[in-house]
Amino acid sequence: MIIDWEGFGRMPSGFDAGLFHAYSLTMPATAARIRAAFPDVFGTQEGRMGELVALAQLLQVTERGGHPELAPHLARRAEQLTGIPVPMPPAAAA
Repeated sequence: MIIDWEGFGRMPSGFDAGLFHAYSLTMPATAARIRAAFPDVFGTQEGRMGELVALAQLLQVTERGGHPELAPHLARRAEQLTGIPVPMPPAAAA
């Protein structure tokens, strides 16, 4: 069971699953399991938008020094979803 009340009811549909997925991107097998567990989120346009909001928020956190190991993974996932490369500072792109 997964419970996350922080933004409950205030964020776009798919945000919570997208955030959960984003934090798992450094562990590909876990990320795949999360995507498989939430097909109603990751398989819809609405869920895709919620995931993009989660990715954008975490990318802002990485720019401020939080979770630097996630930055390239977040950028890669955002590019997979949009087809547009995410500009990254040189240090974060490693």
